[in-house]
Amino acid sequence: MDRDRELKIAVAQEHLRLLPNVVMARIVEGADGDEIHVMVNQRLDQDGIKRLKKDIETIYLLDTGERIDYRKVSIAQVQGEAEKGDLGGTRVIRRPVLASVALEYGPRGSMSARVVLEHSGCSYVGNASGYAHEHEICDLVRAATVDAVQQMAGEAVRVQANCQPHGDKVIAEVTVVDSASGTRQRYVGAAFHRDDLPTTVARSILHALNRQFEVLLKPVVSL
Repeated sequence: MDRDRELKIAVAQEHLRLLPNVVMARIVEGADGDEIHVMVNQRLDQDGIKRLKKDIETIYLLDTGERIDYRKVSIAQVQGEAEKGDLGGTRVIRRPVLASVALEYGPRGSMSARVVLEHSGCSYVGNASGYAHEHEICDLVRAATVDAVQQMAGEAVRVQANCQPHGDKVIAEVTVVDSASGTRQRYVGAAFHRDDLPTTVARSILHALNRQFEVLLKPVVSL
């Protein structure tokens, strides 16, 4: 394997590990092409497996520029144990819930986006304003979602995101910057068009940060 392709495969493996509920991912070079093996810590139904395979195929294509046969994607499902807290209770990471996404049209083609996230009994309202051009709606919802996430995370980090529609899904790449050290971490997530486009954009950002909420948000210990 040449150095350039080796780097592309390494990047693809890193992005695969950032998909929701994926704990391990490995791309194996074979005589008949690459094979992708992924381990998830959640029991998925058939629809969940199909969605995950589509996400895997998309990430592989974007990172390597090559297509992979879905039959060469293997998913192993394991049931993870609940993590125990210091008091003997279960350490619960309650991830935020997308409560609503709203667009409001104003005069002279202006538009505002409002995204509401709920977490631990609190609501976080993100807002963004701009113009109602079709290509800017995604950007407005993205900015409003990031605003809401930033309010939850506080000043310890800065959250940035980029969202791109891709076929039947929206792919989000989220960057979390440590305010003190400047260290940057990139995460990738995707959401399918089961809802309207603005809602799908907001969900894609939450999916990208799915496992990272364990770091961004303070866990609740239930006895």
